[in-house]
Amino acid sequence: MAIGAFASPAFGANVAYVSLPTAANGSSSILTSTAYTSNLGYAFKTGPSGTYDIDWVNLELTSGLASGSGTFKIAIHGTDNETAYSAIPSSTAHATDTVSFTTPGTANTPFVLELTSANIPNISGYSLLANTAYSLFVYNSSSSIALRRVQGLANGTTNDEYDVTNGFTVLDTFRNNTPNYSNIAGSHPAFAISFGNTVAIPEPSILALFSMGIGGCLLRRHRRSFF
Repeated sequence: MAIGAFASPAFGANVAYVSLPTAANGSSSILTSTAYTSNLGYAFKTGPSGTYDIDWVNLELTSGLASGSGTFKIAIHGTDNETAYSAIPSSTAHATDTVSFTTPGTANTPFVLELTSANIPNISGYSLLANTAYSLFVYNSSSSIALRRVQGLANGTTNDEYDVTNGFTVLDTFRNNTPNYSNIAGSHPAFAISFGNTVAIPEPSILALFSMGIGGCLLRRHRRSFF
């Protein structure tokens, strides 16, 4: 019976390998070109304890259309180098998915597109190796859509704008395969793309039962010590 109790379903908590905690204050259009080099994204390096799986990606988007829908591609490639503020996607494609979006119904209203493993089967099916540089980016939009960004960042500070876990590091933010993206002089944006994995956590009731079991054993031992 005790084994059955611990086999009960668990719930999951999202762990973000890379995320952007600062509120976005601008946006960059996702181009319609089918070339992977017409991209928006960032390069990163994984931590030492891989492999790492991705089963969710969140993107902050906006559109000038009052209502509409469309698709764009999201991809993981290698990088051409591992140098900070220099790394861009290489032609080595590891996984690419086409994802759909629907605008919220009001023009220029930011929204979050939450992608699960069902939406990104190729990316979620690919495991990131330890201590390896990759690039994550979007491109080839079928409709008017833009990726949100934090702009106005000083040169050489963009990588630190991202939050990272599990030993990951951000190497560069790029646009159109050009490193160290700058939208205007003195402004080097960071893109609002977060990704990570879902970690299973036991149900609270299971943890409570486990604690009660340990507590009961300790109490019985305590009582026996007096007899």
